[in-house]
Amino acid sequence: MFISNAEKQYLFDQIKALAREQNLGFSEITMLKAKIKVLENKPALKKEKTSAQLKAQREYMRKYTARKRAEKLAQAQA
Repeated sequence: MFISNAEKQYLFDQIKALAREQNLGFSEITMLKAKIKVLENKPALKKEKTSAQLKAQREYMRKYTARKRAEKLAQAQA
């Protein structure tokens, strides 16, 4: 089978383009794997609260909302 020089050059160009795309894909995969490893090794940032801390937080929120309601009511009456 005869392939013209233009067709031959076109095929080589396509092969080179695919090789470049493949190299970009490999480098991106490597970068993403590194990011995954970093994220998997990161310690959890959220600390669990003790029951005493939760109780104190609930009490604070009760007082805070009561104070805000009182302020709003005072503004509405003024």
